[in-house]
Amino acid sequence: MDNMTLMISQNGDLVIGDNGIMQTLDGADTTAQNIRMTLKAWKEDFPLVPEHGTDHNSVFGVGVGDDRVKEAYREAIFQEKEVAQINSLTVERNGRTVSIEFDALTEKGMEVKGRA
Repeated sequence: MDNMTLMISQNGDLVIGDNGIMQTLDGADTTAQNIRMTLKAWKEDFPLVPEHGTDHNSVFGVGVGDDRVKEAYREAIFQEKEVAQINSLTVERNGRTVSIEFDALTEKGMEVKGRA
């Protein structure tokens, strides 16, 4: 099966089905989860791949404008190699909380939607 991965909940836990078997995702769902995980990861937090993740220092910095925040998330989404374009990106900041919704298109023409 192409582009398959283990399903991870919004809380970051592996999802186990009622039958006791780890759940999987494939296709656009895998790509959406990969993007979600990248959006939540802090850039330079994983020493083996320091460039992976989102530049949250730009997002949570003092006086950072909305354009720079959106750009940080765009850069993170494009780390997923299959993403060809971002159709929409909504970022809402509320104090120390950020909500992101995205709609992207892969190089194979699959629509990928998600939130983080």
